[in-house]
Amino acid sequence: MSPAELFATIALAHALAVASPGPDLAVVTRQTLAHGRRAGVLTALGIAAGLSFHVAYSMFGLGWAIERFPALLTVLKLVGACLLLWIGWGAIRAQPAADAAPVTVSGKAAQRDFGIGLATNLLNVKAMLFFVALCSAVITGDTPTWLKLGLSAWMIVATGAWFSFVAWTLGHPRIRSRLVRSAHWIDRAMGAILLLLGAGMLWSVLHG
Repeated sequence: MSPAELFATIALAHALAVASPGPDLAVVTRQTLAHGRRAGVLTALGIAAGLSFHVAYSMFGLGWAIERFPALLTVLKLVGACLLLWIGWGAIRAQPAADAAPVTVSGKAAQRDFGIGLATNLLNVKAMLFFVALCSAVITGDTPTWLKLGLSAWMIVATGAWFSFVAWTLGHPRIRSRLVRSAHWIDRAMGAILLLLGAGMLWSVLHG
């Protein structure tokens, strides 16, 4: 497979995975509607930062840790499930608002938003397994380092750009103000999705 074909294959698979519904999309949507555009973008950047870790160990052969220490995957699943359940529980209890909630711009709020995105992606076991499987299938020992670095940079930037676009769009003052009356229902729907994802992960650990 030529470098161009390899790049196109991974880029397409990654694009389909990122655009599909999952914890990352649900969290960005929830954060944007609850706290505004800035919070959504910071959450998106946190997700991209978390993705860099998955890409690094998948692309450069550090995935051996999962095979060598099977219990590590179980622990990550449990922690990830608990995180999704916690965020989902908070979202599903959202209450109606008379107007768009004021946007908080403090340093602590920024750290919170970035941290939520980072933790959500880092503990997203499906993302972990996806990148390990994808890279194991197409990346070989003969793949040049420059191509690995290029692919890594592309996936990280593309992920951050996509979720930032979602946050930027949903967080537009006019769009957000129109959604505010039904935002609590959207929030609850996102919460239900996160609860189902978390429960599914927990079930797979306990009954896998």
